[in-house]
Amino acid sequence: MKFIITIDTEGDNQWDHGRVLTVENIKFISRFQDLCEKYNIKPTYLVTSEICDDEYSQVLFSGYVKNDRAEIGAHLHSWTTPPFLTDPGYTENDSNHSFASELPYPLLSKKIAFLTEQITSSFGVRPTSFRSGRYGFNEQVAKVLVDNKYLVDSSVTPFVSWVEHRGLPQGAGGPDFLDFSPFPYSYDFSGRSLTEIPVTIVPTKFPLNRSHGLARFYFRNVNDSYFLKVLRRIWLADQPVWLRPTPEMTLRLLLKLVDESERLTLPFITMMFHSSELMPGCSKYRPDEHSIEVLYSLLEDFFIVLTEREIKSVTLTDAAKDMKS
Repeated sequence: MKFIITIDTEGDNQWDHGRVLTVENIKFISRFQDLCEKYNIKPTYLVTSEICDDEYSQVLFSGYVKNDRAEIGAHLHSWTTPPFLTDPGYTENDSNHSFASELPYPLLSKKIAFLTEQITSSFGVRPTSFRSGRYGFNEQVAKVLVDNKYLVDSSVTPFVSWVEHRGLPQGAGGPDFLDFSPFPYSYDFSGRSLTEIPVTIVPTKFPLNRSHGLARFYFRNVNDSYFLKVLRRIWLADQPVWLRPTPEMTLRLLLKLVDESERLTLPFITMMFHSSELMPGCSKYRPDEHSIEVLYSLLEDFFIVLTEREIKSVTLTDAAKDMKS
């Protein structure tokens, strides 16, 4: 099993409709990068359009790429990536943050092509890894990625549904990944393929961790069943577990997730979080300096355990190439 760490690298104020996006959080990346390098971890930064336009980001990430210290992939926010339309839901910095999986195919294709060329121009490397903003992913997105020579996506969140989250006005909402597996798989299109490496999200408590069929039934029906709601309240409140360093995450819970992933024989474990979480006050998860120190303490403790267990780091693209070799 190998470890992948992905950072959705984006503006500070994604949800402030009508305000100019700022990217001050990128100035806090260097400390995180230094920590990764201390433990021979090579992160994958998945960058949005506004990051490509920032001169500080261009210098920083170009240096990482040039020295083979990190991978730069793409992170599509449809509300900040040209081209835009005048209809509600399609405008620049629109208050409706549309899922890529909702977009008409021609517009989706233009946006991904635009972002791909932006990254290539800004950082000197054509991206081959991708994550969709708000996890808005489906087979249509996979097809456009293959058309643009991407090798790997990491948008799928197993055991999680985003259907209740609104995107386009009158749209269908986000994708439903409740029935998806935490294992990698591929999309094949006429001899070309895209590897999917999901974010690592698995149930770690009995009985959900002993039957993914039972887990899917539970997660799909828990809000409609009094008995399942009680079960969640007294035993399963923290299920499923994301490999994500949120404030409620502990080293003990992270290690349970790693143990469960090893039991399942997952080939990769994929962590994710946002670049805004590295800057005090830029994310609801990290409101002050103390919360940032807690994050770094948790990450370093986790990296130490990975080193002790000889779980090596790979980028998203390296992992996809491993799958195909």
